[in-house]
Amino acid sequence: MKERSSQKWEFKTPGVPDSLFLRDEEIPMTKEEIRSLVISKLRLSENHEVLDVGCGTGSVTVEMALIAKKVVGVDDNPKAVELTKANAEKFGVNVSVLQGHAPEALKDMGKFDRIFIGGGSDSLEEIIAEALNHLKNDGRIVIDAILLETATRAISLLSKRAEVEVTQVTISKGMKTKNGTAMISRNPVFIIAGEINEA
Repeated sequence: MKERSSQKWEFKTPGVPDSLFLRDEEIPMTKEEIRSLVISKLRLSENHEVLDVGCGTGSVTVEMALIAKKVVGVDDNPKAVELTKANAEKFGVNVSVLQGHAPEALKDMGKFDRIFIGGGSDSLEEIIAEALNHLKNDGRIVIDAILLETATRAISLLSKRAEVEVTQVTISKGMKTKNGTAMISRNPVFIIAGEINEA
């Protein structure tokens, strides 16, 4: 991990440049363009309380905390927990970061307006089920996935209790060559959003 430095990010538009986050090669990070879409699909408000399950580097956690009043991040990897804390400190946002394995780590938590689940897991069904128990009525849950199987499982599970919308996006980034700019594609990403509206 690079040396920590304090930096107050003054903008609230999503898509903080990837280069500004502290990184660890072992910890995956949701890239800036995907974060922008995730934040958009969460439809955050400054009075929201938000949960980030599988916070990783904390890039999504930080971006949510730039908008919402309360953000809690959870990850079972101690390196990820420390990295999320370091990035929160760097950007001057106040987040709570807990080490624990989902879904067990979620059981004693209260209700949230918004929940983000990052990436896949062998326990995805259990994580989604437990997360939904902690989502307020009229709340939104967003899941991102690289694997088609993960996306399919998430859609099937959310559809039982929520109105679901699915977005699939492929981002290409320009890379300078001696003759110009080549567009290099990244992995396609599924973004699955569900809104709970139960009487």
